[in-house]
Amino acid sequence: MSTSLQQLRDLVRDHDIRAVVSDLDGVLRVFDGALWAELDEITGTPAGTAYHAVLGHPFLDEVVRGRGTHRQWRERSASALVAAGSSPQAADAAIAAWLASPSRIDRAVLEQLDALRGSGLGVFVLTNGTDRVPEELDGLGMTPFLGPGRRFLLNSADLGAAKPDREAFARAQTRIEQELGASLRPDQVAFLDDSTRHVRGAVRFGWRAVLHQGPTDAG
Repeated sequence: MSTSLQQLRDLVRDHDIRAVVSDLDGVLRVFDGALWAELDEITGTPAGTAYHAVLGHPFLDEVVRGRGTHRQWRERSASALVAAGSSPQAADAAIAAWLASPSRIDRAVLEQLDALRGSGLGVFVLTNGTDRVPEELDGLGMTPFLGPGRRFLLNSADLGAAKPDREAFARAQTRIEQELGASLRPDQVAFLDDSTRHVRGAVRFGWRAVLHQGPTDAG
């Protein structure tokens, strides 16, 4: 078990935790880190160009707050690649390769979250996600874990606020309380995320947070 998963277990053991919230990307869902170099090769652009054009595109901030779509983000990312020196055809090919890139669920994280849910805790996923996240998670077989109507998925595109903004945690807290049918103090929520900024934002809001170090399994 990774150090961060043990820290999460310790939080639950030592405090009056009623709900556990996990980040998605970099924690529960992981990607191949070699992808971005491959996209740079496809576009014939300098190292780091594809990453900046896609995940570094400023429009992503709008998309994860529900003010834009994944399709619009893809179109703007392709344009950014062309502006950086890629041909339009290569840019389109790179975006297609990005969309087709495999991801996987970290089974050690999933098993730990399942065990916590089995112990009676509410377990949720809070992601700075797009309108495409439900489709992506269905494709990974996560539908049962997310519950009927994906009730345990807290997607920023639906919440209208994104981590590390305080409003994102406030709206997530409201949703958690609605789903559990009970009022919770912020310090009764444990949070796992691989972003230092997001962990700090959660702590400022009052959640008990752990910085994740992973992935923890090999496949």
